[in-house]
Amino acid sequence: MTRLLICIAVCAGLAGCGQQDVARVRDGAALEAAEAPDGDAFGAGIVLCRRVGSKTGKRIAVGDAFAESPEKKNRYINAFVDVSGATPGTHQVHLVWIKPGGREMFRKFAEVAVTPAPEGFVTEVAWLKAEDLQYRKTEDPVAGPEPDFTLHTRLNVAPDKARVPGEYALRVYWNRELLVEKTFTFEAPERG
Repeated sequence: MTRLLICIAVCAGLAGCGQQDVARVRDGAALEAAEAPDGDAFGAGIVLCRRVGSKTGKRIAVGDAFAESPEKKNRYINAFVDVSGATPGTHQVHLVWIKPGGREMFRKFAEVAVTPAPEGFVTEVAWLKAEDLQYRKTEDPVAGPEPDFTLHTRLNVAPDKARVPGEYALRVYWNRELLVEKTFTFEAPERG
């Protein structure tokens, strides 16, 4: 609890979307009108699905419960983090997968730069690795009328991974403060 309070106090001084906006999203206002200082709605939501259409990009088999499957097309649980109304600037985003029991499995870290442009906004995402300071994988910039963007991560649940059945979660941290979390159930046969 003390650790959480210290984290909140430290994060309160960070630039970008006001941390009160992060608190409103975290407290249940995801993708609703949590007004940012510039008047745009700041929100975030997580969508979990089994597959993504290769031609359409459509999210297929959306849900919050997934069963182990030997089919290659069901090897992953995909997570899409949809962010709307981000304030211009550079933001740190951590996508953290949590296994049953509450322990962290792994995380992805991105720097997201939102820049005003003549016709709206440009968003640039750069994926980084904490253990390799030279690593930087940059996605193509995305232009749009609003400061909205989507981040993608996935969890490999193929049978050879022998994932433990139970409740998993994906936590999204915005500028080092918990923004939104989504839990889901993974069902696998008992392992002998």
